[in-house]
Amino acid sequence: MAPIDAMQVEVERRMRRGERFSDVEDLINASELSADEKSALWLLGWTYLDRRAQRREARAHLRELRHRGQRIAVKRRWRLNAV
Repeated sequence: MAPIDAMQVEVERRMRRGERFSDVEDLINASELSADEKSALWLLGWTYLDRRAQRREARAHLRELRHRGQRIAVKRRWRLNAV
């Protein structure tokens, strides 16, 4: 069985058992698969989450990105440029 196929079986098995998505995500990230293969497996695992959980997670990530962008903007605003 190809590594991607074995990992697909493992991701689906863990998600059906009700394991936390973040734990399955850690498993995927630790693998030696390509970035594209990891992305496909991540999407597969994501489909096992309840629609409301997906939306909640997406919004949390967007909030974090906004906050990160605001922190970077503040750092840039106060940076001194010596010429």
